[in-house]
Amino acid sequence: MKTWPMWAAGTIALIAVFHILTVFGLPYGIMNRAMAGIASQAGGVNKPVYPDRPTAEARGIVRPSPDLLYTACVYDVSARPVKLTSPVPDTYWSLSTFASNTDNFFVVNDRQVKTDRIEIILASSEDAGGNKGIPVIVAPSSKGIVLFRSLVPSEDLRAEIDTKRRQAHCEPL
Repeated sequence: MKTWPMWAAGTIALIAVFHILTVFGLPYGIMNRAMAGIASQAGGVNKPVYPDRPTAEARGIVRPSPDLLYTACVYDVSARPVKLTSPVPDTYWSLSTFASNTDNFFVVNDRQVKTDRIEIILASSEDAGGNKGIPVIVAPSSKGIVLFRSLVPSEDLRAEIDTKRRQAHCEPL
C-alpha cells in the first residue's frame, strides 16, 4: 500500500518534465524543421524562395491562403546583418519575421509603408554599422524566418504581383 504514493509522485514528476520539455522545446523543433525546408528549397540561408501558389495540399507554410503569394527566407544574422528589400504592390502586402522559437518579432504591411519599396536591416544588435538611414530591426535569435505575403485580388493581376514578389530579397550586407 505504501508504494502507490511513490508511484504517483514519480508519475507526476515525469509528466512535469515532459510538459516542460514540450512547452520549451517544441517551438524550436518546429522552427528548425521549417527553416531546414525553406533553406533547402532556396539553396541556403539568406536566400529567398518563391513557392508556387498554395493549394489544399501545400503545407510549407502553416495554413497557407490560395489568395496570397509567399516569399520566404531563412535569415542568419550571426556573422553579419541581413538586408531585406521588396517592392510594395498596390494590394495587401506584408513582411513578417519569426525568431527561432516561432515568436513573431516584427511585422510591417502595405498601409504602414509610405513608398513603393521597403528596405530593412535585420541584425543581431542595433549597431549594424553603415545602415545609411535604413531602419534596423534587432532579431532576438541569430536564425529565423522572414515571410513576405502579397494578396492576389484577381487572377488578371497574378502575373504582375508575382513579378514584384520575385524582387523581394534577403541578403547579407
